[in-house]
Parts: sequence; C-alpha cells; structure tokens
Amino acid sequence: MENMKSNTDSNTVQAFWVSIGSLFSFGFSIVSSMILSRYLVKEDYGAYKQVLYVYNSLLIVFTLGLPKAFSYFLPRVSIEESKNLINKLTNLFFLLGGVFSASLFLFSGIIANVLKSPELETALKIFSPVPLLMLPTMGLEGILSTFRKTQFLTVYTIFTRVMMLICVVLPVLLFSGGYIQAIVGFVVASFLSFILALYFKYLPVKHAGNKKCGVTYNEIFAFSTPLLFASLWGMLIQSADQFFISRYFGAKTFADFSNGSTELPFVGMIIGACSTVLSPVFSRLNHESFNPKEEIFPIWISVFEKSAKLIYPLLLYCWIFADVLMVVLYGDIYITSAIYFRIKLVVNFFTLAVYAPLIISVGKTRYYANVHMYGAIVLIILEYVSILIFRSPYFITVISVVCQIGRIFAMLYIVAKFFEVKVYHLFPMKLLLKIAAPSILILFLLHYLLVSLSFLGNIFILLIGFIAYMIIYALLSYTMKINYSQIFKPFMSRLSK
Repeated sequence: MENMKSNTDSNTVQAFWVSIGSLFSFGFSIVSSMILSRYLVKEDYGAYKQVLYVYNSLLIVFTLGLPKAFSYFLPRVSIEESKNLINKLTNLFFLLGGVFSASLFLFSGIIANVLKSPELETALKIFSPVPLLMLPTMGLEGILSTFRKTQFLTVYTIFTRVMMLICVVLPVLLFSGGYIQAIVGFVVASFLSFILALYFKYLPVKHAGNKKCGVTYNEIFAFSTPLLFASLWGMLIQSADQFFISRYFGAKTFADFSNGSTELPFVGMIIGACSTVLSPVFSRLNHESFNPKEEIFPIWISVFEKSAKLIYPLLLYCWIFADVLMVVLYGDIYITSAIYFRIKLVVNFFTLAVYAPLIISVGKTRYYANVHMYGAIVLIILEYVSILIFRSPYFITVISVVCQIGRIFAMLYIVAKFFEVKVYHLFPMKLLLKIAAPSILILFLLHYLLVSLSFLGNIFILLIGFIAYMIIYALLSYTMKINYSQIFKPFMSRLSK
C-alpha cells in the first residue's frame, strides 16, 4: 500500500511538470490569438485559423496513431533497446512528414476550393514545410514521461511557444504584416522546435546502449493500425463542425467560432498531463499482469478526484462569466464567441475521465476505433441535416457537443467492464455535487451583481468575481471537507527534502 501511495505521488509530480508546460503553451497561444484578433481584419484572421484547421485535421491522419507507440512500447523494452526503438519511430515520422508536406503543397488548390476560400492556396503552399519539421517531434511526451523526465518537456514547451509567439506575432505588430507574414513566422518557429525536440528525444538514452530492439515494424503497425482508423474518424469528428461553419457561413463566422472554441488552459493542461503520465504506467502494469481492480482502479479514482477538485470550480466560473471573458480576450466584436464558448464548455464537465491511455494500454484499440467510426458517421449526418433544416452555426456546435458526450460514455462503458464495475461507479458523484451545487449559486449571484454595476470595466468584473468566488469557495470547501491537501502534499514533501 505504501508503494502504491509513493507511485501515485510520483505520478502527481510528473503530471505537475506536464501541466506547467501545457499552461505556458496555452498562455502563449491565447496571447497570440488576442493580438492577431486585434491587429488582423476578421477575414485575414479567419484565413490564418483556416490554415491551422487544415493542418491539425490532416495531422491526425498522417501521424498514423504512432505517437502513442512510444508510451506503449518503451515501458516494455530494456534501456539498451530504447534508443533503437526511438530511432525506428522517429524515422517513420520523417517519412510521414515528407509525404504530408508534399501533399499540402500539391493539393493546396483543391483544399482551397473545397473550403471555398481562394486565398488558402498560397497560404498552404507557404505553410507546407511545417509537417516535415513538426512530425519528427511527435512522441516527445511519451519518451520523457516513460523515463520520468517530464521537467524537460516543460522546458521544451515553454521555449518553443515563446519562439512561436515571437515569430508569428512580431511581423504583424512591427511591420503591419498580414496573415501571410504570420504563417512565415510559424514556419521559422517550427524549425526551431524541430532542432530542440530531436535533442530532448535522445536525452534520456544518451548514455544507454544501442542494442537492436526486439519490437518489429509489424508489431508497431499492428498496434497503431486500429489507432490510425480511429485517427481517420477522429479527423472527421474534429473537422466536421469547422468544415460546415467554414463552408456555409464564411470566414467572419468562422473567426467567431474559432475564438469561442478556445480550450480552457487548466482542462487540457490537467487532463493532457494525466494522459501523458498514465499511459506508460498503465502499459507497464498491464504488461506485468497486475489485478486491474486492485492495482489500476485506485489510480483511476485518485486521478479523477484530483482532476475534479482542480477543474470543476474553474470550469464553472468560466462558463458563467463567458460573455465578459470573450470580450476581455478578443474585443467587443467577438462578443458572439461567448455563445460558442458556453456550448463547447459543457463537454468539459465529462472529460475528466482519462480513458484513452487505459483503453489503449489494455489492447482495446479496435473498440476505440469503432467508437470513433460510428461517432463520426452520426455526427456528420446530424450536422448536415441541421444545415438543411436550421442553417445555424449554433446548432452545429450543440450537435458536436452532444455527440462528443455520447462517445465519452461509450468509452467509459468498456472501462467499467474492464474494472468489473458499473459505469456510475467511475464517477465520484458525491464529490462532484459538493463542488457544483454551491459554486453555481455563488457564481450566478456574483455575475448578476458585478455586470449590473456598469461603471466597472470588464477586466475588473473578471478579477473581482474570481477573487470573491475563490474566497467563498475556499471557505465552503473547508466546511464541506473537500480535501485539497492530497493534491499539493507530494510537492511539499519534495520541497522539504
């Protein structure tokens, strides 16, 4: 039991480092969006976002599910074989990156026609070197997490995001550049990321041997093929609402939607960090034939409870103050983004369960792929029907969120079956109600009082509302015995050593 507690604390510390990197990543991303939203006209900003949309959508396809192979196979091989395994996977990413870049350049005109955005052709050709530079950086999280070196991931993330901010934003600020200059800056920043990533990928095995790895390419592709199909369907899922809004409502509406779809830093930060750290842990435990209910289920519950305590209070604050938040971030012309923002935030109440690492580690990749396949088919049909009937971008966003929640529960079904428990046992319902019920009441009251005081600026409304909420919530959490010490205790013990 003591060993399990020690491992859990270690996982918490490792997740902390990943979270810090994610926080800085989001911070620089949001600052970049705030600046570009104000210095580019809506059409140019929408075009820049469309380029990133095309890249991120196709990225899912061209990575073939391989990034997860690092955290799956590395815990199962010796340190002497690790360097050879990293070489194998990195070489595949070089090949895939080259194909991706060539495809982006050659088919830029077709993509621009499909999205009915002629200016995209030139933009995509300029952007085309990025995949060749960025795909070889894939898997860095899995490598550093496996070797418990996530502090280097934080260094990498902060450095690369600073470079991205400087290279993308400065041409627009200093030289009155447009979205083309921002894209050129993105390419330059990608090159710097590429150099640093290659150094960090081999840092943990720098002094290890280079013994031939027993993991073959056949085994790698046998693992990643179901994930490839999941990625293909995942690409359709991620791009569906963006495609329909871009094609049927134009660049201006797409700009509103893009800003409203902003991911909250602490959600992606915490959930992403947990996934990164737990993937090799689950893979190792399952490989060593541990009892799932006794060894893995306590880790699952512990991670869920800690995530809920951190995420739910902040998530509720952002949902209720969404209108003020969007204006502060992007300006008055993006007030409409608050509608998309509130709709999209609903799904984050269900994303606390870190199901993907577990499902993949226990070999249920085919089920994982099938959920994405059926989910994509249902989503596309419903969104297209909504275009014919309602022709509203808001309906598209609602359908996207409902379908995503459905996919989450489909994943949780197989997780519950693996642990031999009911689905509702996966949720600490008592804790969630303790957090949500009083928070909603407090926040609605604060929002009504502060917004009605028209002499306050939006920034002051956010600050006063947040500080007042945190003070009241801290007192309530103490009286309701919501224990936060278990989250911060591992860091305090590390500092005391």
